[in-house]
Amino acid sequence: SAFKQQRLRAWQPILTPPAVIGSLGAVAVVFIAVGAAIMSASSGVVSIDVRYDELCKSYLEPPDRTLTNGTCIVPFELEDDDKWEDSEINAYYGLNSFHQNHRRYVASRSAHQLVGTSMSLDSDTRMASDPSSHGVTDCKYEMSNLDPSDDKEVYTYPCGLIAWSVFNDTLLIREKVSGQYVMWNDGNPNCGSHAGGVPCTTNPTGIAWESDLDKKFKSPSVGWIAANCKYLGGKNMATSGFIDPTIYDSSKMILRQATGNCGQHSCGMRVHKLDGTPNEGIYNCWHNTTDEDLVVWMRVAALPTFKKLYRRIPKGLLKKGTQYELLVQNRFPTASFGGTKSFHLSSGTFVGGRNDFLGYAYILVGALCAVFALVFLGKHLMSPRIMGDPRYLHWK
Repeated sequence: SAFKQQRLRAWQPILTPPAVIGSLGAVAVVFIAVGAAIMSASSGVVSIDVRYDELCKSYLEPPDRTLTNGTCIVPFELEDDDKWEDSEINAYYGLNSFHQNHRRYVASRSAHQLVGTSMSLDSDTRMASDPSSHGVTDCKYEMSNLDPSDDKEVYTYPCGLIAWSVFNDTLLIREKVSGQYVMWNDGNPNCGSHAGGVPCTTNPTGIAWESDLDKKFKSPSVGWIAANCKYLGGKNMATSGFIDPTIYDSSKMILRQATGNCGQHSCGMRVHKLDGTPNEGIYNCWHNTTDEDLVVWMRVAALPTFKKLYRRIPKGLLKKGTQYELLVQNRFPTASFGGTKSFHLSSGTFVGGRNDFLGYAYILVGALCAVFALVFLGKHLMSPRIMGDPRYLHWK
């Protein structure tokens, strides 16, 4: 056929001097214009970085208990710029030397478990004790542990290194003088802390990708939790993402603090049936899979130094030139791998936050194209090359 014999008609542009010089000039104009727009937008970004791991290292909570005086206070001050009040501000946490891109780390997750494939998360069905049927074995690491209280295997939900190492510092902002908190997670009606003027410390809204929440993560129903979760909430129910009031109203289950050795540092609440006897669950449901803090963390970073979105601060909540305090519940250890932790506030643009490099790159490429266009134009004017007649170039 003509296709296999490569005899199909094809268009090949003739690179004449006017065409090459014109193309380079057009690319130069477009790239310089885009670079200037990016630089202009980037110069209007307001941001502040606060490193807190060194200041708060004495407040690091051990994995098996909660400190009673574990709040570290880090002061900072916003510059006198109207953009702090007139823009939506994004709050990020930053980590350094944390290699989320390691091949074993990236592979240690179960997509089937997170989305609930073959787990009937909307029903009260009790799952079989076969890890291969509900995706636990996909995690390879941090899949299960032996419960010494009854010598039975308890499967981790969610499992894997990525989920198990989720960033769990609690960060809040308040004005230094008035003590008023910045209410940056005020859209969750199930969080009781709003009544005391304190932002909800879990289940934020608007920080994860909608596609992830719709297609990759699904939360179990209360009936499923009552039937299948042996333990619930992990170290701290307040930060586990389980804030559905139905969990606590004793209509589906009874929760009692787990006592004794359960095979983990802390297993949280032991789930009981309505008659007061322990259920026969096979999961340690330590974190809600649709908590957007976890969803953001599960989208792994490509580089060992990264920032992840923590909260969105609506326009008008921050005050320019004001002193604030960052309140940190320090739980995420970094000293063991030589890393650092920081907190970032930044406004945004059409290309994200401050990004001078991208603007410089566009301008540099545009400038190079302009230089080559001028060089070729000078060469063509001073010593033009006699071109052949393109009418003789035709396909037979």
